[in-house]
Amino acid sequence: MNKHLTLNPPIVNACGILSYLDVFERLEKTGANFGAWVPKSIGPFEKQGNPNPTIYNDGNVMLNAFALPTHSIQSWINEFENTKLKKPIIGSVWGTKPEDYQNIIKKVDKYVEAWEINVSCPNKEVGEKSLMESMTEKIKDIITPLRNTTQKPIIAKLSPNEDYITITKSIIDHVDYVACGNTLGPGLAIDIYSKKPILAGFAGGMSGDAIKPKTMKMVNDIYKIASKKDVKIIAYGGISKWQDIVEYAIAGASIFGVGTALMHKDTEQITEYINKMWTSVENYLKEENTSFDKLVGCLDG
Repeated sequence: MNKHLTLNPPIVNACGILSYLDVFERLEKTGANFGAWVPKSIGPFEKQGNPNPTIYNDGNVMLNAFALPTHSIQSWINEFENTKLKKPIIGSVWGTKPEDYQNIIKKVDKYVEAWEINVSCPNKEVGEKSLMESMTEKIKDIITPLRNTTQKPIIAKLSPNEDYITITKSIIDHVDYVACGNTLGPGLAIDIYSKKPILAGFAGGMSGDAIKPKTMKMVNDIYKIASKKDVKIIAYGGISKWQDIVEYAIAGASIFGVGTALMHKDTEQITEYINKMWTSVENYLKEENTSFDKLVGCLDG
C-alpha cells in the first residue's frame, strides 16, 4: 500500500523558493498556513551554483539559473537537528549518479517526512554535465533502489521537458507521488545593449503564470496513469491565485506547490497571501457544495 502525507492545508513551497529552515521558522511564527516545507535540494557535495545574476523576471515568466547550489550534507544535518519547525519537512535530493540519492537519503532520512527525488532540474553551471539532462533511460536506476533505502513516501519530481508519460509508466510501482513538474526550458533572455545573455549561466529554467497550461496538461496526463495505482499528484507551475489550485485539483493534483508567486514578498506578505489563498479554496468548496476529495480528478472530458 502506498504511503501518503496528510497536509493541512495541502500547500507547500516549491523547492528552491524560500529554501532554508530559518526562513520557514519565521513564516511559522507569523502563522503562514503551509502544510509542509520543502528546503532546497540536498546534493552529494557543497556547490555554489552560478554567480549572479541568476534571476530574470519580465512580469510574465521568470528565468532562474541557480544551478542547484547547496551546502554540505553535514551542514544540512546540523540545521535539521536544531530546527524549531512544527510543520513536516519534505526533503529534496539530487545527485550526479544513482548512488548519490541513496547515500544522501540514508544520512538525512530521520529528519524528514517524505523525499522529493529531483530528477528534473533543467539548469546547470556553464560547462557542467548533469545527470538530469535526459531521464527516460536513467530514472529507474535512481528510483527503484529507494524503496529499500527509506520507508518514507517517495515523490518523483518529473520534468515537463521530457517524455513524462513513458517515465511515469516506468516508475509508477516504485513511488507514492509524482510531482509535476519542474521549470520549463531552459530559456534565454538577451540584453540588447551588451548583446550578451542576461543570466550568468547563459540560460535558465522558466517558471511563473505562463507555464501553467503546460503543467496542467502534464498533471492530467499523469493522473490518468497514477490514479489507477493509488499514486498521488503534486502540482507545480504558475500557481498564483486560489483558482489555480482548484483548476489543478480538477485536473488531478492533491498537493500544490507555490513558487514564483512568492518572490519579492516579505514574510508578512507571504503569510497573508497564502492564508487568503487557502481560505478562498475552502469558500469555493462550500459554494459548490463539494469536498476537496471529490474535486480531485473530476475533469470531464
